[in-house]
Amino acid sequence: MVTLDKPNTYNSTLVSRILSNLKHSCRRDYLRKRFVIRWVVILVTIVLLVHYFGESKLKFDVRFGEHHDHDRVVEFKRHVHQEQEDTEERKQKRHVHQEQEDTEERKQKRHDDMLNNLAQGLQPPKQENLGVKEEKKEEVAPPAAIVPVKEEVKKREKIHAFVGETNLPPVYLDYIDVNQPWDKAAEEESKTKWKVNKYLSDRTPLNRDTKDGRHETCSRREYQADLPAASVVLVFYNEALSVVLRTAFTVLKESRPNLIHEILLYDDGSTNDELMAPLERHIAAYPKIRLVRAKERGGLVKARLYASREARGEVLLYLDAHCEPTPGWLEPLLEPIAKDRKTVTVPSLDAINWVTLDYAGADTIYVIGGVNWLMNMLWAPIPEREKERRQKEDPYPITANLRTASMAGGLFAMDRQYFKELGEYDEGMGVWGGENMELSFRIWMCGGSMLFIPCSKVGHIFRAAHPYDFMGNNGDVVSKNYVRTARVWFDDELEFFYKIRPQFRDLEVGDLSERHALRERLQCNNYAWFIRNVYPELPLERDLVASGQFRTDGDLCMDTRGGDLAESNPLHLGQCHNAPTPNSASNRFMMLTKDNRLMGLNYCCDSGFSAELQFRKCHLQGGAQKFEFDPQTRLIRQGESRCVMGDTSKQKVVMADCDPSNVNQLWTFEYYYATT
Repeated sequence: MVTLDKPNTYNSTLVSRILSNLKHSCRRDYLRKRFVIRWVVILVTIVLLVHYFGESKLKFDVRFGEHHDHDRVVEFKRHVHQEQEDTEERKQKRHVHQEQEDTEERKQKRHDDMLNNLAQGLQPPKQENLGVKEEKKEEVAPPAAIVPVKEEVKKREKIHAFVGETNLPPVYLDYIDVNQPWDKAAEEESKTKWKVNKYLSDRTPLNRDTKDGRHETCSRREYQADLPAASVVLVFYNEALSVVLRTAFTVLKESRPNLIHEILLYDDGSTNDELMAPLERHIAAYPKIRLVRAKERGGLVKARLYASREARGEVLLYLDAHCEPTPGWLEPLLEPIAKDRKTVTVPSLDAINWVTLDYAGADTIYVIGGVNWLMNMLWAPIPEREKERRQKEDPYPITANLRTASMAGGLFAMDRQYFKELGEYDEGMGVWGGENMELSFRIWMCGGSMLFIPCSKVGHIFRAAHPYDFMGNNGDVVSKNYVRTARVWFDDELEFFYKIRPQFRDLEVGDLSERHALRERLQCNNYAWFIRNVYPELPLERDLVASGQFRTDGDLCMDTRGGDLAESNPLHLGQCHNAPTPNSASNRFMMLTKDNRLMGLNYCCDSGFSAELQFRKCHLQGGAQKFEFDPQTRLIRQGESRCVMGDTSKQKVVMADCDPSNVNQLWTFEYYYATT
């Protein structure tokens, strides 16, 4: 019998479940797809609606001027399109329109500058060589987040010092025939009368090329473009016309026009005919040259004072009227003043031969202006402290600006308002002499500073003698100027000054109350501060072992005979004076310092060049300039075995083997100070 199996219920149920799940899964996929499609359609619709209504809104706002941001966008697009399609003709029209809107002041300035150049036979300066920032019209300030790159570049703009053109057509005095045969007798006569070779000067171009004697590093230096303009002041009295004009024309030729506000010719009562109508005729074509005439002669000091009150430039720049500035001279003088208005700058002086008018030059980049107890300016070696300072602070240390204790004569640049605040010149001073030292003391002691500028070189004619008199006071005027200075500024050191110049003790010099009040108002430091902080090379009396006449037991004295005014001169031996004359007092005034220097009033004694003592610049390094006094034996020793001796046969002071029995090696001093 065959038996049939029962149906498998488990398998049937499983199949049913699978089919059911498959059905539901398909439905879920269908619903999900419908959902996605539905939202895609909605999003596309929204985008289309936004785009449609957005465009309509923009069009509506542009039409009625309500959408300001879009308005600026449209305007910007239009401007860009206009710029792209701009023609050279339209650019030229806008340039002309801009010129028409320019101010009358700027037009006049450019006109004056052009006349100055053309009158000298110069080509109009190229714009790229001027190095001057153009004036910007007022503009809407950019957003804070936007950096004005072009303006930042202008603020950092640097320029090289200006070098004038060379080989220009020569300009001569209009009444001189340079083709006439040379008159040797007339030349010699002119040298005697004018103390300069006027005959040669009259036949030398007024715009001749000047020698660029700067150190090579000077041409690499850069200066800020926005420098102040200067009034160049030239004071003259009966100078040769050609010399005065050459000074003025060379200033124009070697200077950027925008840095010269004016050249002020101040005539201090001249009487020579050629300085009347001929002078006015020769400067008529130069708008920047201005002539002012004094009603009567006042002397150099007063003339410079009165000229400063006539000047209009931001900076006062004094030159003698017998100078020739050289290429690149002006920017180095002006930049320190632009950085600090209380800084006074002094150019480097080069020599022009008064006979040949040749430019000789000078090694003045290796010296500074020093002082002595005679109140003279002297050239002194650069101190080690200055060498170290400029080595640290300047990429070209050999031509870095130097702190200088004094200025030579009257060549300097100074902020005009600061000059006035500082008290100008001492109006009580006579014709000439000492005013440069008085101003030097006042600058330093009253809060200012003074820099010697090696890269600013000015040629100067050092004449054989003064071609003018001292208004009847030749013997007294300079001495009075010195004493006025000493009584105002020397404080406790005044008595030492009188020891050196005893004839000055009772000299009448006029009222000083105004100058004392000025010093009080400016709250100035004392003279000891000046020595300690500005020129410590000059010893104070408290720094001395001995001073005055240095006398041997053979009754002979050390005598400089004026030789310590220059290097290499010997120290002499001469008769002592119990009642010395003014000159003999200073010639026999010696000093022995606590730091072992044997010196006159200017330079130090040095044994390193010969057996005879010679005067050399003080170097403070000891060695051949080190002398020690032994109070027990009264010998002045150098080392263990060498001593200072008066050689009666040679009338010189020499070095010899020490011998305490030799009366010419035993010294006594007019003033001997305790050494403890």
